[in-house]
Amino acid sequence: MPNNLISLCMIVKDEEQWLPQCLDSVQAAVDEIIIVDTGSSDRSVAIAKSYGAMVVHLAWSDDFAAARNAGLARASGDWILFLDADEALDQAAQEQIRSWTAVSGCDGLFLNIHNYTGSGEQGATVNPVLRLFRNAPEHRFEGRIHEQIAAAICRRNPEAAFHLTDMIIHHYGYQTAVVEHKDKVNRNLRLLEQAVKEEPEQPFHHYNLGVEYLRVGEAEQALKTFGVAKAGIDPTITSYAHLLCKYEIRCLEHLNRWQEALEHIDAALELFPDYTDLIHHRGVCEDALGHVEKAEFWLREAVRVGAPPPMYHTEEGLGTYQTWYTLGRLLEGKADLEGAVDAYVEAVRAKSSLLPPLYRIFRIMRVSGQEQQIPQLIKERFALESEEAIYKVLGVMEQSRCYEAAVEWLTELTSSGDSIEKRERLSMAEALLQIQRGKWKAARLKLEPIQRKKGLYAGQASRWLDRLHWAQGRPIAGNDGLCNWLYHHSRPDRLEGEGHGKDEESNTPVTKGDSANAGYEGWQAFGLLMEGCVQSGQWGEFHALIQMGRQQLATGVSSGGETHQEQAEEPFVGAANTAAGTSWLVRGLLSAADEQLRDWSEGVNGQRQRCWPLVQRLRLELPGPDGFGS
Repeated sequence: MPNNLISLCMIVKDEEQWLPQCLDSVQAAVDEIIIVDTGSSDRSVAIAKSYGAMVVHLAWSDDFAAARNAGLARASGDWILFLDADEALDQAAQEQIRSWTAVSGCDGLFLNIHNYTGSGEQGATVNPVLRLFRNAPEHRFEGRIHEQIAAAICRRNPEAAFHLTDMIIHHYGYQTAVVEHKDKVNRNLRLLEQAVKEEPEQPFHHYNLGVEYLRVGEAEQALKTFGVAKAGIDPTITSYAHLLCKYEIRCLEHLNRWQEALEHIDAALELFPDYTDLIHHRGVCEDALGHVEKAEFWLREAVRVGAPPPMYHTEEGLGTYQTWYTLGRLLEGKADLEGAVDAYVEAVRAKSSLLPPLYRIFRIMRVSGQEQQIPQLIKERFALESEEAIYKVLGVMEQSRCYEAAVEWLTELTSSGDSIEKRERLSMAEALLQIQRGKWKAARLKLEPIQRKKGLYAGQASRWLDRLHWAQGRPIAGNDGLCNWLYHHSRPDRLEGEGHGKDEESNTPVTKGDSANAGYEGWQAFGLLMEGCVQSGQWGEFHALIQMGRQQLATGVSSGGETHQEQAEEPFVGAANTAAGTSWLVRGLLSAADEQLRDWSEGVNGQRQRCWPLVQRLRLELPGPDGFGS
């Protein structure tokens, strides 16, 4: 083959879920694909062949290096790129990889692996790993698990040179669902414990074993294992020494041994003074020990230093958005709410898709009486470049109960050039916000024109008008299941005495089967009514809703939405979903508690009670949406 051709080498077993994504990502980046299959029973082999791959069948022998080397033996390219099926080459890397190999005089190139953990939405750890190297017969992997190639390259050429690139590989295999499905941790523990028995003097095995112990929460065992690894390395020349130090610190934090963790951090900073992760963790430890001023100093130092140099393994956001968010929480704790908002703003500016700091910003501004300033803060501090981003922020305002700010901002989104459908959609959204504010009249003024025009949202508007009739003690049209249920359980005399008569303000029946924009139905609609009753001070209606909700949840409906045999059909759509019902009832109770605390703290004639700062802190810490996993 001509020079600068690239061979992709992989090992797979039952990877039909991930393999297409991986192979799609390398189509323009490699010249041949060699896949070693170690016994797939799914469609992995067929998928590989559909991409033109050479498939090598090999019996699995609990040895990753042996499987890797079986693929290398078939590779004919000048360079070897190796990936796992649950990885994908970043789009930019697909375009850069040939230019890197064409001009590089190195023996190997490091790429940055972005490992996504948890649900995949919490960010990633970033780790530079040797994944692209020159093809040579002497270049063969070593190690039963966490196999390595660098030692073989250096043996062949003691003057071997390696270069760190900015190319990225996305790794999805350590998300919680994937790890549990494949039982990766138990597999890794078994192979590493076997490797330690075979090569007890090899510190890399002990290090990797410690990582797995830490992953399953066995921090004490992990700490001991890391100690064995540390005793066997020279930290000034060992590539993973910085990470070994950080993992020891994480173990001590997990064990609440904060002072020991600080001592380890100080020692590690002597070796790695520019490793931001250590600086961030020093702030965390100082905070845990109650040293608030020191904690603030070290967190600010971490953001001053910024993200660590690329040779370090790091957690995405340390030195940037994660550290700003941690600093914000610290400043909240010391009642510096203005400083906290500034820190949260910087977190969002560092990562625009981040939601948790937005929730904190909006909650702080609402609780501190600055809700009306939210739209101006957004204009001045954030750059919202898409309609999707605008609506996402609007949704966070609503969930943070900043209804007044949301209404103000929503009106600014409406323009004369909008389509009829968009205008109705925005009017419907404003009506729902007004309902949550307890502004029944303002909501009706938005809903009635939507109902009269009989457009896409007419059915939804009609249902909500009936619900407002219930909240205001008026007769209903009788076309909304939720509203009928509310009347039957709270005002049976009114329902029976006046029937389902349509008054002059609600005379358009809901079209049977209408499903246009069925948002805010069922328990969610129930929850919005609860919030409106709290905001309007209709405590009698609020208590009635709480009582009815509790009774419905006690009727024996399963959380999966399946009714017991003795139960009749659902009184309203979604009534069987007890998880949703419980969630909205709790939200309503928390809203009521927050409103009562607000009223109480203001005291007489608007004069704040002396305990106002404590009440404010309580309100800030009430459970509620926080943006994690949203």
